[in-house]
Amino acid sequence: MAFSARVEPLLDAGELELSLDFLASLQLKSGMVPWFSGGRADPWNHTEAMIAFALGGRLEEAMAGLNWLFRSQNADGTWCHFYLSNGVAEPRRDSNTCCYPVLLVSILDRIVGDKKRLEPFVEMALRAIDKVVDYQRADGSIPWAIDPSGDPYPTSLIAASSSVCDSLAIAVELCNRFGKGDADRYIDAGDMLKQSVVDQCGPYSDTSEWAMDHYYPHMGGIADQASLAEEFLERFYLPRWGIRCIASKQWFTAAETAEAAMALHLQGESELAEEIFLTLGRFRCDNGAYLTGVVGPIGQSFPHSEQSSYSVAAVILASFAIAAKARSSIGMTLLRLFS
Repeated sequence: MAFSARVEPLLDAGELELSLDFLASLQLKSGMVPWFSGGRADPWNHTEAMIAFALGGRLEEAMAGLNWLFRSQNADGTWCHFYLSNGVAEPRRDSNTCCYPVLLVSILDRIVGDKKRLEPFVEMALRAIDKVVDYQRADGSIPWAIDPSGDPYPTSLIAASSSVCDSLAIAVELCNRFGKGDADRYIDAGDMLKQSVVDQCGPYSDTSEWAMDHYYPHMGGIADQASLAEEFLERFYLPRWGIRCIASKQWFTAAETAEAAMALHLQGESELAEEIFLTLGRFRCDNGAYLTGVVGPIGQSFPHSEQSSYSVAAVILASFAIAAKARSSIGMTLLRLFS
């Protein structure tokens, strides 16, 4: 039975299937899903698309994308930052990108229910987590990227680090299910990274103008974060328009709107989360896709008519997550849809 048949996402069945069809139309024979037709792909957004497939009951597409990750993994356990259909487009390693596939593996483990089949992918995901943890600094922070030569970048990012915290929690859970990896190491790394984000202890870039810096700590399950319901909304939310990607710009994006709605739901602001989710209708296209963004006050799409895979995937994830009752990180919330 398809997972989507056992839950009630905010998108109705027809809307969900149409959006999944659009996402499937972008998937290449290799299993890779680019940002848009003919564009590049990055493993984080590719993974999010695979999670959307899995939640929507499209197991064949999700497994094809998982196999693409398996084939594309570097010998050291990492993935490159960007890919094209014919190979690597940007060879640096993004630490957040390398950690995120662990959530896809965990979700597919619930759906497939075949540990022998999933075991190679568990090893794949944990190998990537291990490599990222190798670069954790004494202050708990993790560099946002690693040079192909192995040298870490000097700065860290709040949103990316918050997502890594979530991935580390999922890695612990996966260790316990499969008896693989070093769960204690991931717990310690996660605790250090969370405290680093809370205290801003580390070389974090000042990206406070970006919406994701404010809501991603909630997505990552990091405690001691101020409520999103007041100052954040005043700066970034415009009713009937959605969430500004950057506070000083009138550029409203589907992905940020969907993610902020999820973060508010995790805080217990479910009514507000659903209100913001409804603004996504502004971005929805007749083919089930979502525009990447629109610019106020006239509502012109930008980039022009771009319908991105990561936008529709974020909406699908939000449709399921906001329907859930769990109050945890976004990854743990999605996993608890199966319990």
